[in-house]
Amino acid sequence: MGYVRTKILIGADEGNEEEKEFLADTGAFYTTIPPELAEELGIKPVASTKLLLADKREVKASLSYAYIKAIDREGILPIAIMEVPEPLLGVSTLEGLGLKVDPTTGKLEYSRSYGLAII
Repeated sequence: MGYVRTKILIGADEGNEEEKEFLADTGAFYTTIPPELAEELGIKPVASTKLLLADKREVKASLSYAYIKAIDREGILPIAIMEVPEPLLGVSTLEGLGLKVDPTTGKLEYSRSYGLAII
């Protein structure tokens, strides 16, 4: 499929967000950011869990919520905070905002009419 990178707004809440580049990862459930970015954005962990990575390793990650805006859709969505080479845009955010990845154009597009989804 190749790599699809996109810029989104992310922050602790609306009005305190920044534009950052994310790698859209349709194999990842959570949108994932490194601890340094979480601290920069003022996003505080609220829980922790174990996550299974693609290479079958189990790792501990912090969980939180973030304001995310992609294209013209926005919401408060769950995120994971852990060491990653670059921020990942996971399917919980894509589905929550009604978006999908078009690998032929390398862009996000609508998958349904707007309204935050229960995931």
